[in-house]
Amino acid sequence: MSPVIATILMVAITVVLAAVLYVMVSGLVGNPGQTPRAIGVAVSKTGDGSNWALTLSDVQVSKAPSAIYLTVFAADGSVSLTRTAFASLSGNETYVQVGSGNVAAGDKILLDVTTYPAGSEFQISDDDGILAQGTLQ
Repeated sequence: MSPVIATILMVAITVVLAAVLYVMVSGLVGNPGQTPRAIGVAVSKTGDGSNWALTLSDVQVSKAPSAIYLTVFAADGSVSLTRTAFASLSGNETYVQVGSGNVAAGDKILLDVTTYPAGSEFQISDDDGILAQGTLQ
């Protein structure tokens, strides 16, 4: 093989390796201006056992209760509660806000245990995607 071809092959291999490395690293490093998007949720039962209490913690989004939604699915995957804004929850689903303004740590969602039995799954989202999900248990 001639030295010119060998040099061209070495340069091509180096370029390909650099491109692969770039793609791998760019997937691991996020945009520094990007903020985390998640809400921590602790699931428990209320003292009288009549409701599930979804207590919010580590709220990393700053949005009003009208802009964050709850969806509940039965254990078989069917929808028990269609996507509903926290501010619109009522009846068997209640949003309890500790302060005023945006959704914050300490806020709770109460779900009736008869309507939403153990094994039901919840999903909290906004217009940009899922913020939290889990199982009532």
